[in-house]
Amino acid sequence: MKTVNKEFDVVVLGAGPGGLAAALAAGRGGAKVLLVEKNGYLGGNMAIGLPLLGFLDKDGNKVIGGIADEFMKDMASYETAYGRAASEHKVCPMHNSVTLYDHELFKIVALHKVLDAGIEVLFHTDIESVNVENAEIREITLRGKGYRIFVKAKIYIDASGDGDMAYLAGASYEKGQKDTGILQPPTMMFTLSGVDIDRTIDYLAENPDQMDRSKTIDCAGGYDADFFRSDPNFVMVAMRKLFSQLREQGKMPVNRENIIVINSLLPGEVHMNCTRHLGTDGSDVFSVTRAEIEGYLQIEKFVETLHQYVPGFEKCYISQIYPSLGIRESRRFSGIRQLTESDVVNGVFNEETIGIGSYCVDIHAGDGLSTIFTKIPAYGIPYGITVSDEIEGLMFAGRCASMDAVAMSSARVMPICMAIGEAAGVGAALAIKQGISPREVDVTQVRKTLLDAGAILSVNK
Repeated sequence: MKTVNKEFDVVVLGAGPGGLAAALAAGRGGAKVLLVEKNGYLGGNMAIGLPLLGFLDKDGNKVIGGIADEFMKDMASYETAYGRAASEHKVCPMHNSVTLYDHELFKIVALHKVLDAGIEVLFHTDIESVNVENAEIREITLRGKGYRIFVKAKIYIDASGDGDMAYLAGASYEKGQKDTGILQPPTMMFTLSGVDIDRTIDYLAENPDQMDRSKTIDCAGGYDADFFRSDPNFVMVAMRKLFSQLREQGKMPVNRENIIVINSLLPGEVHMNCTRHLGTDGSDVFSVTRAEIEGYLQIEKFVETLHQYVPGFEKCYISQIYPSLGIRESRRFSGIRQLTESDVVNGVFNEETIGIGSYCVDIHAGDGLSTIFTKIPAYGIPYGITVSDEIEGLMFAGRCASMDAVAMSSARVMPICMAIGEAAGVGAALAIKQGISPREVDVTQVRKTLLDAGAILSVNK
């Protein structure tokens, strides 16, 4: 095996939404940055067919700016054969807001931004071990394609989603819902082409009871066929009645209560958020492998069911199955501050706020069909959730940051993860410039830097 030694100011593990934003903010702040990614592309879950939720709060106020919004503005400037490569932030009675974009083009836009910021990228690489001495990270070992790469840095940002670096460093973490430990199930996203979505909307108009929701789903009025007709930039959650009937008849291959259809910018194409894998732990390689095998088999049978029973899907076909599961929940690590259920449901802001969350509390049951979906006010995200309270030099970006299970169920969506990551990157760059720990960084300076970069830290009503 070949060995290589490298040194950087900041190492970011994971190039998903949180990691991308962290690397860009740190690089733009003057730090020498290495961005490590296990896949051969940038974006993580931003490249698997999902929409962006949470740019607007439940009252329609814009609450996410900064790097996340910069990406969408740059995407919208691309003129393609089907139009612009990103939609506006559209108000949604269920999801607060929905933003659609071209997932494949996003990979290219992300790469340009990273390279322009002078960030070194390492694809097809994962973490093997973390050397911790006296509660401080001294070095990490990466591995890929027959190389063992020893990397020293001043600050290490874990944006792996599952917190793999923090776990190997021995940091404390929690998993699952309070009292039960049950994890939200992941989904294998896939794309269908050949869909007549107008026919599906007509079916919903003719059968309005197919828009009925369970009592645990909080949704404003007007989420119906007319809403879907009004603008193609939508996420459709529907057909609970039909799916219930199919389950009773033994014809539903997926253990879920409704269909989730994400309309695409491309005509005739939709992204499907429909497979469901109960009992899956995203931080366990054996569990993830089982779920991915299950995902392919579920997709095959589910598409057959759509052909037979869902109007508009009679001639659809699979055009893409995405290369990794969409993990909703795994490890959450201990920081100098924790974002809690009380913070998010009560809309707490304070002087440490470095970003805003506003997406609903969204908990997919890990032991059944249901989903808890509750609208909440906008809330402040404190800087301290990005900083380990146990291991010097360790920071977090994205859903592995210091949050309880309910808070994470809201903050896990991608624009919020980018806001968290951007703040972590700013904090890391400031710490390096000043020769201090991320714990010692003046949050006032973090906030100023973020505001200068277009972040939103308060709600303007």
